[in-house]
Amino acid sequence: MHFPSPRRSSRSRPFLGVSSLRVPSLRRRASDAVELMDDPDCDPDKLASTYANFRFVNAVVSGWRGMYRRDIRPLLSSTRESTLLDVGCGGGDVARALARWAARDGLRLRITAVDPDARAHAYATSLPPLPGLTFRRALSSDLVAERRRFDIVVSNHVLHHLTGEQLGGLLADSERLAAHRVLHADIERSRFAYLGFGLGTWPLFRRSFIRDDGLTSIRRSFTAAELREVVPPGWQVTREHPSRLVLRRVVPAGPASAGLASAVSASVSAGSALAGSVLADTVPAGSVLAETVPASVSFPVRSDRRNGHSRPEREPERVHVHERGQANASGARVRDVIVVGGGPVGILLAGLLAVRGVDVEVIEQRGKPSLRSRAIGIHPPSLRALEQLGVAEEVLARAVRIRGGVVRSDGRTLGRLAFTETVDRMQSVISLPQFETEAVLRARFAELAPGRLRGGVTVTGVSERGDRVAVETAKTVETAKPGGTHGTVEGIGTSGTGEGGVPAGETLEARYVVAADGARSLVRDLLGIRCTARTGGETYLMSDYPDTGEHPGEAVLFFERGGVVESFPLPGGRRRWVAMTPTLQTDATSDDLAALIRARTGTQLPPTTAAASAFSVQQRLATRLVAGRVVLIGDAAHQISPIGGQGMNLGWLDALQLAPALERALRDPEAASGVLGDYDRRRRRSARMAARQADFNMAMGGPVQGLRLRARNGLVRALAAPPASAVLARAFTMRWL
Repeated sequence: MHFPSPRRSSRSRPFLGVSSLRVPSLRRRASDAVELMDDPDCDPDKLASTYANFRFVNAVVSGWRGMYRRDIRPLLSSTRESTLLDVGCGGGDVARALARWAARDGLRLRITAVDPDARAHAYATSLPPLPGLTFRRALSSDLVAERRRFDIVVSNHVLHHLTGEQLGGLLADSERLAAHRVLHADIERSRFAYLGFGLGTWPLFRRSFIRDDGLTSIRRSFTAAELREVVPPGWQVTREHPSRLVLRRVVPAGPASAGLASAVSASVSAGSALAGSVLADTVPAGSVLAETVPASVSFPVRSDRRNGHSRPEREPERVHVHERGQANASGARVRDVIVVGGGPVGILLAGLLAVRGVDVEVIEQRGKPSLRSRAIGIHPPSLRALEQLGVAEEVLARAVRIRGGVVRSDGRTLGRLAFTETVDRMQSVISLPQFETEAVLRARFAELAPGRLRGGVTVTGVSERGDRVAVETAKTVETAKPGGTHGTVEGIGTSGTGEGGVPAGETLEARYVVAADGARSLVRDLLGIRCTARTGGETYLMSDYPDTGEHPGEAVLFFERGGVVESFPLPGGRRRWVAMTPTLQTDATSDDLAALIRARTGTQLPPTTAAASAFSVQQRLATRLVAGRVVLIGDAAHQISPIGGQGMNLGWLDALQLAPALERALRDPEAASGVLGDYDRRRRRSARMAARQADFNMAMGGPVQGLRLRARNGLVRALAAPPASAVLARAFTMRWL
């Protein structure tokens, strides 16, 4: 193993305190900067102290506990042993943490942690052993040469040590080694990370390399945009917070995964990929204190002349849902999953399953999509789900970005919230009418699974038949109704077909069924699952108007004596206005709403052709989300107040967790009960948290007078000021759900 000779970094002396912390230019990667740990003759006591302190720093800022819950735990089983490879494990703290968490949860996980640095290997093996954890002094390319395979491949703070070509080699090795999932976590280069890490570690870790090398690591790191430019198709870059990136790859189940598994060049040599990859553990939000890649290491790549970045020699094949599954007694195909409900939540889940190679079909009662605006807000965690489906950029291009919120009362500004301080579009809060979002999702699902969305079909019966679920259907007849359409059902056996060629009265079968059919879920009722009612009953009136331009890019909340008035930007120079009303005003017009808003806030709205819509808030939670092989999701599982924009987003977060859980349940039937039970517990907990937040939103917006008005306005001012404002912004953008 070649170690580069030590060099001084561009700063002339180490930082001694806060007064000496100066932020260098972070416009470009300082890929030539060298860390003190890279010196083979560095102080051994400081090196040992650095390895020992990794566990504390990573526990605070690396985010592995959350990734374990979201990305790793759903793939594990209590009866079947799973395997995980930690590449560039350094002192081994991440591998040890994963081993402890899996053991605590009663899951069988065997971990192999590799690092080429003899010093890191010596430290890792000097610690007390843990069952199922093995350390090796090796490169990822050594394991490729041995034809090893692991269920999951991870690394922590390795990427920033790599050039574009070296990164291509690491990803090539990862694709060869991982059977199901790859997670490469790293720092993101930003002023936030540099200042936060520099100030946070100033009084600490004096007898280690953590602070100096951590700041150097930040300068060497990628931004999210830079990393997206250099990774090949099939990889997804997500920005977990302003100082952490995760590079993910999910291997589709079944035959469809073959193309991705072999997508990167077979000519990667035994010295490729990590071959020198830096590989030592690091400090999130700051240092990747690890060994740098020898300059002599090369990886076979081809240049992409369009953007000047390196790409693997071969492009991944496009993934389509494969036709698989058993046939039932009548010879009809038994799908892996049938999703009942083709709204934004159901179609997103179906798409996330399709990209995993799951054989999925969607049944939708409506013959045609609704063109009503309805939900408009999309929060950063939901953009992560859309990014996994490959439609985030298209949604962002159609939407308008909400940069923050302002709260006003009696003509005065009480406070402001900034929803984001980053240029990373995936951390944006955006606004897009639901029918446009739904159109993007449907188009993507049609690409992944042509002909699998069946419209004009109503479910009339659901019953389990051993290892599958039978779904009885009938043709839907839609009749006109003010404000939309209303579906009625022709009797089972009625002649004719629904859209997509579904014979009316056909019985379909699948290994699992997901009810995404809304707050009035027929499937939930057929299963006899009750809903517990929470607070609710408040009434509102809403409509869309031309934007007057007074609050560009901002959401505005008017906390007035007569009740709250809310306003949100929409694409196309429009704006959504919502006002609390004393009663449900179903006959009110947009002119009536405009008059109410003018009386409360003094705002004169332009005329509009849009109809007004009255609604009453109902908050309910299903007593259980899993009944055998049937799972509830979205509004079928929980009905949350639309005030605050949580309903659709909460359903999308359900889908983000349910997709890998169903994939695991299909692949490993013995683990099905555990992973679906985990989905039930976690999503019911999130729904309760969202409902409490909705209760708070509605309570704050209620009509008040006198002392209560002054007390509420004082509370708003306090919440809008640091440090409470950061917590409040995180809550309102659903980053904690």
